[in-house]
Amino acid sequence: MIEIPFDPNLHLGPLAISWHGLFTAVGIFFGVAFPVRLVRAKVSEDDAYAIATWGVVGGIIGARLLHVLDRLDFYLREPLQIFAIWTGGIAVWGAVIGGALSGYYIALRRRVPIGNTADAAVSGLGLGLAIGRIGDIINGEHHATDCLTGICVGYTHPDTLGQPGPVHLAIGYEMVYVLATVGLALWLYLLRERTPSGSGLRRALPLGSIFWLWTFLYGLGRFVISFLRIADPTSILGLRQDQLVGLATMLVAIVLLGYLYTRRREPSASAAPPSLA
Repeated sequence: MIEIPFDPNLHLGPLAISWHGLFTAVGIFFGVAFPVRLVRAKVSEDDAYAIATWGVVGGIIGARLLHVLDRLDFYLREPLQIFAIWTGGIAVWGAVIGGALSGYYIALRRRVPIGNTADAAVSGLGLGLAIGRIGDIINGEHHATDCLTGICVGYTHPDTLGQPGPVHLAIGYEMVYVLATVGLALWLYLLRERTPSGSGLRRALPLGSIFWLWTFLYGLGRFVISFLRIADPTSILGLRQDQLVGLATMLVAIVLLGYLYTRRREPSASAAPPSLA
């Protein structure tokens, strides 16, 4: 068993900063800066930062809203606690959905090429999520099932939120998986951008397809890895909220990928209204 001995807070004199909060901030920074750099040849810096900034705002609101819905019984009793975001309580799926929708809206308003921008954005989104998970690993906030094989950990600091173990490092599995999907999305994006227009590869990767491929893979990973997590409420068929959202997201991604590849073959596709594709 790997022992994790860290204090869940970083102490700077009288100031205590949670590792979760610190790495969330670092993740937001790289989640914004990375895609802005990727699209700078096609999107103005002003437009790129506007989309990213509002994406972050929408992500924070979405993350809190989905958490509140997940713990609705508590927040109906304590409605003022809905706004006490500094006490903790966010849902990563809410950040993904809220960030994507708000970024999409701003891109539409600014008439930015949405498909290419979305394909670049998922690399930053995934990178930000993975970096944020480092704080979760240190803090031990997400409890997991007992571990007999795999990466087995135990939390030993007196103030830790984690389990004494041995338990699966489920949130670490998720971090590694997300980094792998980021690598795939980034590789496909750069490969397409470096390929001449009209090539077979560009036809095989229509604009928007990388976004929806990453969305499908992220949903799949969250659904599978969440079987190793415990202490979160379950609902339909004994599945957790994040698993149900993952299934729904995978279904939406499959439908829209099918739409993209169908539209690609239609000569009137250029007249189609703007969409996340």
